[in-house]
Amino acid sequence: MTETLGVYRVTGRRIYRGHEPGTVFEARIAETVAARAIKRGDITLLEYITPNLPDEFGLPKGWAE
Repeated sequence: MTETLGVYRVTGRRIYRGHEPGTVFEARIAETVAARAIKRGDITLLEYITPNLPDEFGLPKGWAE
């Protein structure tokens, strides 16, 4: 099952996964589940989020030598 990390808005009249109508939230939702909720009018996908790391990063001082 593939999941999509995205920003969603609750567009239905009911609470969706603990979020009130009109609320914007970030979530990782299975694509099939999100597609059904969008088709029902419960949520709208506002944008996809692509997780990434900065070009340079490291462990906190003292974690590894």
